[in-house]
Amino acid sequence: MVTLKEVVETHSERAPALVDYTNHSLGSYLGPIEFGSDESFSRGFTSSQSSYRYLKTLSDYSYKEGAGVYSCGRLIERVCEKLALPRAVVGDAVTISKSVMEMRKGHGEITIAAISAFSIINACKRLRVTSVGVKEIMEAHKNLGYRVKASVIIQISIDSPIRTRPRRAEEYLGNVVVHLQPMLAGRDDLPVGYFNALHEASRIALESLASQCRGGHNPRGLAATAVYAGETALAAIEQRERIVSQRQMAACVGVAEYTVREQFVEMFKPRMERIEQSLRSRTTLHPTQSTEMYRTPPRALSA
Repeated sequence: MVTLKEVVETHSERAPALVDYTNHSLGSYLGPIEFGSDESFSRGFTSSQSSYRYLKTLSDYSYKEGAGVYSCGRLIERVCEKLALPRAVVGDAVTISKSVMEMRKGHGEITIAAISAFSIINACKRLRVTSVGVKEIMEAHKNLGYRVKASVIIQISIDSPIRTRPRRAEEYLGNVVVHLQPMLAGRDDLPVGYFNALHEASRIALESLASQCRGGHNPRGLAATAVYAGETALAAIEQRERIVSQRQMAACVGVAEYTVREQFVEMFKPRMERIEQSLRSRTTLHPTQSTEMYRTPPRALSA
């Protein structure tokens, strides 16, 4: 009896697998990939690692309906595994790939790898996964031996029926702060609860920007600049030197240093007074201040 490896499960409950989103593969029907003694003297197979029967079966199956979806799904699964993305991204990406698979007809430049990259990018956007970006997804395909052109991704996004909302810079604030923590791990002069205060100050800095001011800016770079603006506001309020630099903020998201500098001067520096006022109004009272302000009157104690 020939069965599928994806179907055999030893546990009663299992995580969703690729077989749940696509048609079943051929499984072990392909046979061994190595050629045997009966084909060892065949012309063209002296240096090959695949038998004629194996390649012939692959060729026949490639023309069947759903074969491209399964191949794309396998690539999506491998890329998501390398990038440590959740299983929900795999399922959503496979669903997207089914919708754009018909676009391959008449478009030779749209490859399985391009559809895989496009599907993962849009699945991350729809599920608000900010741990990886377009650059990391395309680099993962490259490491697996697939070439993906940015122009093809853009063309698919224009012609495909899939429409996703643009990313907001607020979604990347937590990711920027997480990447900043290892850079400041060796410093012992950080205030207590510094990263929580920095995240709150960055969010207030972004709130000061109108929606029309954000157009044309990379949300990752804008989030990094907002963190720098939040640190600048905290340093002014606490009367201390800035702890982070523009170079460190640029390194957190992989943008150029001048990008953070120009965005800060153009967008946040004219609004620093407003950001500091909002930050002061939302800051909780210091413990010594709260004790003095809410001290119990002596009459209440005597009563």
